[in-house]
Amino acid sequence: MIDFHIMGAGGAVPTLTHNPAAYWVVVDGSGILLDPGPGALVRLAQGRLIPAGVDDIELVVLTHLHPDHCADLLHLLFALHSPVPRSTADLRLFGPPGLAAYLAALGQVYGRWLEPRHRELVVQEIGPGITLPLPTGGSIQPFAVEHPQDRLSRMALGYTFTDAEGHTAIFSGDTGPCPALNEAAAGADLLVVECSTPDHLATPGHLTVTQVAELCAAAQPRQVALTHQYPDAAALDLAALIRPLFDGPVTQAVDGDVFRIPQDPEESER
Repeated sequence: MIDFHIMGAGGAVPTLTHNPAAYWVVVDGSGILLDPGPGALVRLAQGRLIPAGVDDIELVVLTHLHPDHCADLLHLLFALHSPVPRSTADLRLFGPPGLAAYLAALGQVYGRWLEPRHRELVVQEIGPGITLPLPTGGSIQPFAVEHPQDRLSRMALGYTFTDAEGHTAIFSGDTGPCPALNEAAAGADLLVVECSTPDHLATPGHLTVTQVAELCAAAQPRQVALTHQYPDAAALDLAALIRPLFDGPVTQAVDGDVFRIPQDPEESER
């Protein structure tokens, strides 16, 4: 079973309903903090997703190193340096090449303030071809996507989350049209995909409404959740705009939405 909590359905520009990236993915009971953008820890706490606070966070996965997707990593490390958290479990941190250099640069600014007091920080840079096993039998697999990286990393990632029974949730991260995303999304149980802008505001490295519709038409996922919506996209009825090309279930996500696979029978009938 996979529960995909969308705690930040917007882009870098926060609004009341669409804040920057923050996702909590639970695969067969294993919690994963995905892309902790600004305010992610506050939203996780307010959503009662981490009842033991930062002690509940043992695995962090990053798609890329832009601030709207990783700013709260700084907050998390600083929180773990305080004497309040008690967990001694390793904090595992995975992300694209450049992650170690990014952490080293933060260390030059903050020094030991970013060293967890009771926990070992285990950092691994990953890319396509790597499989991260989860303790309950599922896995996480990265794939490369098309998103410009001009300073910290030459690679951005999307992820396939697979539970022990083979259900899949695909997260696009930030990307433009991308063959690897098309391949990963094909027949997926859940596709969580960025839909950044209307067509007339197309931006390289991001998906417009029509491009998302074309992706869905080609991949035919069983369920689609639209995220990373900038205000102009969030103001539209995105599902209605996608429907002419793809008639499957599409939800225009807002902060706090949860998507579960397999779906509860009552929800799938709505």
